[in-house]
Amino acid sequence: MSLELALDQPRLGFLDMAPCWRRPELPRRLMNRAIQVGVDVVMRRTARLQRTDPAAFAREIKLWRERAVRWDATAASQVNVEAIKVAAPHAGLTAPPVPADWFAPLKGEPRGFVFYVHGGSFMFERSPALTELVIRFAARAGARVFAPNYRLAPEHPCPAAVDDIVAAFRWFRDTWPDEPVVALAESAGGSILLAALQALRDAGEELPDGVVLLSPWVDLSLQSWSLIATTLAGGTGATMGALALMAHFYLEDLPATDPVASPLFGDFAGFPPMLIHASRGDMLFDDSVRLADKVRVANGDLTVRLWAENAHVFEKAFNDQSRQSIEIAGDFIRRHLG
Repeated sequence: MSLELALDQPRLGFLDMAPCWRRPELPRRLMNRAIQVGVDVVMRRTARLQRTDPAAFAREIKLWRERAVRWDATAASQVNVEAIKVAAPHAGLTAPPVPADWFAPLKGEPRGFVFYVHGGSFMFERSPALTELVIRFAARAGARVFAPNYRLAPEHPCPAAVDDIVAAFRWFRDTWPDEPVVALAESAGGSILLAALQALRDAGEELPDGVVLLSPWVDLSLQSWSLIATTLAGGTGATMGALALMAHFYLEDLPATDPVASPLFGDFAGFPPMLIHASRGDMLFDDSVRLADKVRVANGDLTVRLWAENAHVFEKAFNDQSRQSIEIAGDFIRRHLG
């Protein structure tokens, strides 16, 4: 498919177009540039539909979500099943305030819990690849995973997602007040989780025993230099404009620097030990660096690991670096679960 043909098809979304440019004969940056053009075309069309045709806009968002599931699917041949989705760990529980899934390792007796908040640009449900990722974490950490879902933008803008995660964590603490728990999140899930933890701390409530963040997106005002540099250099098929539109859908009328949307602008006093993993080639790399600076200002217990990877949330891949990252983060979780 030529670039001209791809751009002429009005129903083609960037999540469908990108594989057309994954050709070994094309340099990586050229492929990324081509994808960026298609992404920006789709973004402009979607923004126009939001203003002019709400019904068509709703259909477009639905298509985005369907394509996202296909785009972020996990190859079955790569999956090594070490943990599974399970029922709630005890019968007779009061149902959590939001829909949720549970995972547990297949081997050994699990100890403690992981409280997992998925990413997805604030707009998408947990993808198949993210489900596989959380399964791998359950196995490595030797813990049960509680994975609450949250309301999605643009139908439910901020702070709906944060409110849902606050309610889910309160329910968890009420149900298992004495169980150790470590919070885990990636990408936009990191923003939602940190904002929820800031709200819980401000209310005088107990926080988890540790926090693990993978490639967190914590500044929706998009002030990180890595966003600009990576877009201009063609280091990714995503663009700063695409992130700006997704942030717009999530924020609605809320200022981008409000800590409930961008927890980077809040404070981290009283936070538990934190581990951040970030890849140097990621658009959101500087979000991790700036977040680390804020945690240090608050004298927080912090470990930051920087990886020579280009992919955002590279832990979803099945390679040596992703396995090593999961092992290190899993060991951090085990230690803080006691």
